[in-house]
Amino acid sequence: MWVKSDQLMALILFVDDDLYTRETLSRAAEVLGHRALVADSCEAAISLVRQNPPDLIFTDMRLTDVNGLSLVQRLKSLESTANIPVIVLSASPEMGTVEEAQAAGALAYLNKPIRLHTLQEVIRAYTSE
Repeated sequence: MWVKSDQLMALILFVDDDLYTRETLSRAAEVLGHRALVADSCEAAISLVRQNPPDLIFTDMRLTDVNGLSLVQRLKSLESTANIPVIVLSASPEMGTVEEAQAAGALAYLNKPIRLHTLQEVIRAYTSE
C-alpha cells in the first residue's frame, strides 16, 4: 500500500548500478512525498552530493566502480558529507557485512528488495530531527 509520509519532504540519494532498482526506489520515495536523486556509481554520487547535499543516502553494497563500503568511507571522510546518514543495501548479504558497513560509517544495512513500509520507516527514522 502506498502511503504518503506525514513529515517534511527530504532529499534522498539512491546509489545503485542497477537501473531498475534506482528507478523503483526513487519513485517509491517520491510517492512518499520526498525528492529523489539517483547515481549509478561512486563518482556520480560524490559529484551529486557536492552539488546538492541530500538528507539521506542509500547505496548498494556492490557498485560497478567500487565497493559500496568505499563510497561510505569517502562520504564519511569529507567534512561536507560526514554527517549525512548512509544506509547500505544488498541483494546478497554475506557474513560479517553488517559489521563492515557499520564500521565504515553506515547507520543501517538493509536487504533488497525493500518493502515500501520499510523504506518509509527508515526515511522517517533518519530524517527526523
